[in-house]
Formats: sequence, C-alpha cells, structure tokens
Amino acid sequence: MSLQRRIVTSYVIIIVLALLTLLGIGGAFMVAYYAKYDEYATDVRYFQIEKNGHKVKQLVTNSQYSKANQAQIIRDLHAYHYRVRIFNQKTGKVIYTDKFAEDELYFVNSIRTDDFSTTKAKRYQWSNSAFVSRLYNYQGQKIGLGATKLTHYRPKKYNTHISKLDLRNRIIFTLWAGVLIIVIVALTVLFFSKRTLRRIMAPLDKLVAASRRIEEGQEFKPVVYTGGDYEMEVLIKSFNDMQTSIKEYMDKTAAYERARTKMISGISHDLNTPLTSIKGCLKGIIDGVARTPERQKKYIEIAYNKADEMEGLLQQLFYLSKLETGNMPANPIVLDLRTFVSDLVAKNRLAWEEEGAQLSLRLGTETSQVKIDAEQLRRVLVNIIENAIKYNDKNTALVTIDLITSADEVKLCLGDNGPGVPEDKLGEVFNEFYRGDESRNTKKKGSGLGLYIARTIINQAGGTISARNEQGLKITLTLPRIN
Repeated sequence: MSLQRRIVTSYVIIIVLALLTLLGIGGAFMVAYYAKYDEYATDVRYFQIEKNGHKVKQLVTNSQYSKANQAQIIRDLHAYHYRVRIFNQKTGKVIYTDKFAEDELYFVNSIRTDDFSTTKAKRYQWSNSAFVSRLYNYQGQKIGLGATKLTHYRPKKYNTHISKLDLRNRIIFTLWAGVLIIVIVALTVLFFSKRTLRRIMAPLDKLVAASRRIEEGQEFKPVVYTGGDYEMEVLIKSFNDMQTSIKEYMDKTAAYERARTKMISGISHDLNTPLTSIKGCLKGIIDGVARTPERQKKYIEIAYNKADEMEGLLQQLFYLSKLETGNMPANPIVLDLRTFVSDLVAKNRLAWEEEGAQLSLRLGTETSQVKIDAEQLRRVLVNIIENAIKYNDKNTALVTIDLITSADEVKLCLGDNGPGVPEDKLGEVFNEFYRGDESRNTKKKGSGLGLYIARTIINQAGGTISARNEQGLKITLTLPRIN
C-alpha cells in the first residue's frame, strides 16, 4: 500500500470511528432518558437581583467622607432603602449604625479586613440580600461604610411540559446535527490532509527521481527543497550529503583505478628494464660473449646491481602495501624534531657529500616536540633528501633544511637548488610512481614511490605535506606541536 493511500485510509477510519462513537453515545443517552422520563416539569426557583444596586455602588464610590457630609451620605442610602453602618476600621468604634439582621452583620463586619478598596465601592448579593461597602481615608484613619438591603422577594417558578414525541424529535435532531458536524469535520480533515499529502509527497517524489538517476548512473544533482518543514529539510540534506559521499567515493574509486593501472604499467616497466639487463648479462656469459674472467665478473656485477635495483623496488612496494593496509607496525613517540633532524644529518652527511651534496641547516634553538614514529620519519626525510640529490642538475646539490616553530605546529622545510617541477605537475609529485620523466626513460634510478610514501606517513601522523617551486623544489612538512 502506498504512503498516500495509507494516510487517507487512516483519516477515513478516524472519521468513521468518531461517527459511530457519536451515534452510540447519542443512542445510549436517548435510551437512558426514556427510562427515567417524567412528563411533569421540575420547579425552577430564583430571586430577583437588586435593581438599584449599581446606582448605590456608584453613589458610594463617588462620595467623599467627612463629618460634614456624613449625614448626606446616610440620607442618600436611606433613600434607596439601605441600612447603614459607619465605623473606624482599626478600633472598631461605631460612628453610626442602623439595625441589621444577624446574617447581614457577618458581611458588614467583614469590612474590618484589608480586602476593601479606599477608592471605590464593592457590591455583591447573596440570596435576597444586597451589600455595598467601602473604606474612606479620613484624617489618617480608615473609615468603613457598610450598607445592606434585605428584601423578601417572592420566589417564582415555571413549569414546562414536553411529550415523548418531542423528546425523540429533539434527540434525533441532535444526532443529525452531530452527523452534520462530523461531515464538516471530515471535509475539513480531507482538505487539509490533501494539502499535507502534497507537502509530503512532493519532496518524496524528488527523492525517488534522484534515486533513479543515481541507479541509472546519470548526473548527480542536489535535491532542492523550499517547503520549510524541518524534518523534510533534514531528510533531503542527508540525501544530498549521501549523494556527495557517493560521488566522492566514485571519483576516488576511478582515481584509484587510474592509479592502479598506472602503477601496474610502472611496475612492469621498472621491473622489465633490470630484468632484461640481467637476462642479457647471463645470456652473454652462457653464449661465451664474456670469455675472459674480467668480462664475466663485469657481467655478473651488472646482473647483481640490476637484481639489487629490483629488490629495492619490491621492498618499496611491500612497505607501501603494509603502510596503506595498516599492517605496518607504528610506534609513535614524542620527539624533539630539532634534535632528530640534527642527528640524522650528522649520521648521513658524509655519504651525501660523497654524492655531491652540500647541506645547510637552520634549526633554531627552540624545542619542537612532535609525536610520530621515528623510523617512519627517518624514511620520509631520507627519501626527500636523496630525491633532492638524485634529480639535481647542478654540480653541487645544495640542500637546505629550515625548522619553523609556532604555538600549535612545527614546519620543516627541505629545499634544493635543482630544476624544480613544472607548475602544472606540482599537484602530482606525491602520487604513486610519479617521475618528472613520464616516459620513464631517465637514467636516474628511482621507483617514484618515495614522496607518495612520505605523504602517507605524514598524513597518518596528523600532519600535511606540500611542494612548491622556490629556486628549486621546496617540500614543507607540517606536524602538530606537542606542548
């Protein structure tokens, strides 16, 4: 069952149940009323309300008490047949009083509380007695005035007679009125439910259409929703985020496939070249081309060096595989980058200088602690420095190492005076098997994995690595500083 039909069915069931409930309750009342029905009407008694009460209230409210006009206030109230008592609220001393009934004194004496206003009168009625009261501020004292009128009204009554037929007709009319109300409610509910369904189904239809586009491999388009409903906004935002994640995953997968194809091609080429040399040397020995011991030794050395080159490439690939799959054991420790770089250069300086390199260090004096696997960091720095020496076109490869420390991070900049990298290729130097010579015909040895491995190690340590041309190639490692 579709969502739309399910919602409409729910509304119909609710309306039918409401109608049946109304009919059942109405029928039960009708049966109960018939069972206890008496055609003789019940007497209804009531008392009239004092018709002059409002005028008396206004009179008392508008009056100002003093000894001079006290008599006038009393005469005015007597004119309306009200009995009066005037007294000091604090002391209870009676200044003037008429005769009151005992039940009236309860209300008159209540003026001694603080619930009465000094600016206007109060008026109320109980049974057939009317009361008006007020407090006056007079010479720093509160003067209470209570007036009451007791009239013995004759209770009135009325009788009404209704036949059983009229009773039944009235009940039937009430039920029909209830049915009419239910119909009106039903139409209203259906009207608004239709609008609600449109608000629900419109974005759902967009989501279905977008899902089909994804299923058919068509263009990814974000779903646009302007309905204003929070839940739908959250749902569509989640769907758009999912689309973005799928697209990023597909792009990443496509890039991975391209890299894998390139990697296989690179491995094939890099392994085929030394393998061909090894086979050639062995063939020369077998065929008797290398007849003298000296020549045979030379061929064997060439084959050994090529085998060593193949082994180095395979070790790089094996190391990279373990690094990417998380099988490379890592032991991150807190180390002082300044001391680490200084020790590394001291141990390898002689070997690098024999290869025609000259190293210049500017490490400063400040302690720069980072957290990283020491062996992996050593591999990163050695790869970068040896690349700077290997691909340098100058007689002397000048390698500079600068350490820059800030509050939150440490930057290690390694630069050389080589030819650099074409600007349009700077973004590829950290890719697998990247070489400046894409035809891979360069005589310089190298797998093209060194900088890719460096980026992987630095990223896993929470840092970043970047490259730029600056009188050669400058590579910058950025790592979080441990304070």
